Amino acid sequence: MRERQTKHISDGRSQRMRSRSPSISRNSGFTLIEVVISVLILLVGLLGVVGMQVLSFQTNQGAYFRSQAIYVASEIMDAMRANPTALASYNGTYPDDGVPADQGCDGSAGCTPDQAADQDIREWSTHFTDVFGVGAAAFRPSLPNGRATITTTTAPEITVQVIWTERQFDDTSGTAERERVNQQVLLTANIVP
Repeated sequence: MRERQTKHISDGRSQRMRSRSPSISRNSGFTLIEVVISVLILLVGLLGVVGMQVLSFQTNQGAYFRSQAIYVASEIMDAMRANPTALASYNGTYPDDGVPADQGCDGSAGCTPDQAADQDIREWSTHFTDVFGVGAAAFRPSLPNGRATITTTTAPEITVQVIWTERQFDDTSGTAERERVNQQVLLTANIVP
């Protein structure tokens, strides 16, 4: 019985001596400072990722608006190609010059070329303004603050300029804020009547 007690006591001493060893206590775990530094490094990395996502979203939105503007300009140019005898009737800045009234005729029959041009402009103006009266809550323009200028010359050259407003991060003013910037797409074509 004495041997067991002695053995038990000697085992307890060896365990206590191992726990007091300096090499074991240094590797026993992280300190609070190490954890805080690790979290700070992780946060800096996450902030970089968030910044890249915001920039990516802004770039994608700008590309979307540019493709919409090209579509809008191409749409009216196609209508003008279908009605080459009334090219001068398309001239103007829309919706600033106003939207023509409904001509009461469809494009295929019963319209003069000038009436067909007015009808084309009316339907095309839905990209910029609430032509059909759906209401401000339901109407969404194709481009923010969008407008277009159509110019025809005596030669069969037509120019369609579509302008819209984007919010971009531009630190040229030193404010480090998103500023409103006007963007434009300019398409030119020759249409022979």
